[in-house]
Amino acid sequence: MQLWKRLYGTVWLAFFSCVIIPQWTDSKIGLWAHVVLGLVLLVITQINARSLQALPVPNRLKRISRVTAGFAIFQIVCGLAFGKGMSLMPAAMPVLRMAHVVCALAILAQSSSLATAFDMWEEKEFQEAPRQPA
Repeated sequence: MQLWKRLYGTVWLAFFSCVIIPQWTDSKIGLWAHVVLGLVLLVITQINARSLQALPVPNRLKRISRVTAGFAIFQIVCGLAFGKGMSLMPAAMPVLRMAHVVCALAILAQSSSLATAFDMWEEKEFQEAPRQPA
C-alpha cells in the first residue's frame, strides 16, 4: 500500500477507534472491536513511523510520526490498565478513562496532521515562505 494511503487510512482507523466505544454497541462486540482497532492502530502507527524515517521528508513529519506511534503505545497500556482496573482499582477509573480519551484524540489529531503534511510534501506544496525584509 502506498504510504499516503496508509497515512490517511490511519486517520480513519483512529476515528473509528474513537467511535466504536463499548457503551455504544453490545458490550462484548463493541469491546472486542475497540480492542482490535486499537491493536491495528498500534501496528500501523509503528509501520508509518518506520517508513517515514527512511524517507527524505522534513524532520517535523518524522517527529510527528514517532510521537503518534508513542501515543499508540501509551494508548494500549492505558486501555489495558483501564480494562483491568475496573475491578481492581475503581477509584482510578475516571483518571484512566480521561487519559485514554485524551490520548485517542491526540492520535486522531496527530495522524490527521501527519497525513496532510506528508501529502503536501509529496505534492511539492511545501515551500519556504519568502523572507520579509527587516
